Amino acid sequence: MQSYVDDDRNDRLISIMNNISSQISKYIVKFKAEFCDFPVRLDLSVPTIIFDRPDRPVPMSRTGGGENYLAYHLSALLGLHSFMAKNDRPVPRFLMIDQPTQVYFPSEKSYQKADGTVQKTELDADINAVKLLFTLLLEFTQKEVPGFQIIVTEHANLRDQWFQECLVEVPWTKPPALVPDDWANL
Repeated sequence: MQSYVDDDRNDRLISIMNNISSQISKYIVKFKAEFCDFPVRLDLSVPTIIFDRPDRPVPMSRTGGGENYLAYHLSALLGLHSFMAKNDRPVPRFLMIDQPTQVYFPSEKSYQKADGTVQKTELDADINAVKLLFTLLLEFTQKEVPGFQIIVTEHANLRDQWFQECLVEVPWTKPPALVPDDWANL
């Protein structure tokens, strides 16, 4: 009897992991990340995601690139939250993300160009990638898991109306800033 229960438990875990991995794969495709043509699986023993290529598996640690890592991590988080929400699991329905566009704009000058004031940056591939990132996050909260909250602290400020409508606070600049200038003298 115990063997039957253990087998059932193991089969259930495999089924759940396959479903979550399928969701993660879907998001990786949407992010247009490297290795998106291959199925991905979430490996709980490490934990990591692994791309199952026909010739050999590739763990996330061997994929390289900040943009890919961002896409893989967000895909895993969205896949997990999607599964939990759709299966009514008791997991809080929010995600906090701090400065996800840092992989696209590593310098302060680049961030300033993304504040919605520089026209020419709209043609940049990085700006398009940022728009894709925020579009996918918005779609997740509106279509995939309605009511889910994604809280993003970010410097980049797209001029697009849909992006501006998602802002809870107006962008903090100097002045006023999050930390007042006179605090430095305290």
